[in-house]
Amino acid sequence: MKTLQKKEVEDIQGFILSIVGIGVVLAVGLIVLGQLRQNIATSNAGDGCNSTVTTNCGAGYNATSAIQVQMGTIPNWIGILITVALAFIVLGYFYNR
Repeated sequence: MKTLQKKEVEDIQGFILSIVGIGVVLAVGLIVLGQLRQNIATSNAGDGCNSTVTTNCGAGYNATSAIQVQMGTIPNWIGILITVALAFIVLGYFYNR
């Protein structure tokens, strides 16, 4: 039975670290956007912007809300990416046997 060689293990480690890095950057980005949206809503509170009525919050609030919703779909793709990468690793292992 063939064991994993050092180069293959380094490739797997690099892949895992890149996925973790993407996850951390995504989490921080979502937190920052949430805080920005909350600050915009707070600054526009006198204009009728509150937690139930968001139509008077302005373009900045709407833009950050839209970006936050779109970035919220990225974790779905990370799971698919991990599955495909692991399939390539397994196929590569059996192909090189």
